[in-house]
Amino acid sequence: MKEQAVKKAAQVTGQIRETAGHAAHLVKDRTPDPVLDKAVQAAARLRETTARAGRLASGKAPGPLVDRAGRAAAARANRTELLALGAVVLVLALIRRSRDHRH
Repeated sequence: MKEQAVKKAAQVTGQIRETAGHAAHLVKDRTPDPVLDKAVQAAARLRETTARAGRLASGKAPGPLVDRAGRAAAARANRTELLALGAVVLVLALIRRSRDHRH
């Protein structure tokens, strides 16, 4: 049963990624080039500013706080996968619950 849930979770996660990629591609295709260029520039500026602020903060922050911030950044990087997996687990739990109530 657990193996089936893991396989189903992987399958649904792949479908979610595929759908999200398709939606992103459609948005990119329909967005005018000047708007895309401005968005790319704004994103680059934001990354630079964030990196600069991070360097300044890490230089002044105590060690444990810097470690905790690093773990939080790693968790944010995995957020999409975790949310997709959470959604799959929720759906599987609801399906199982509905099956339990039928019998």
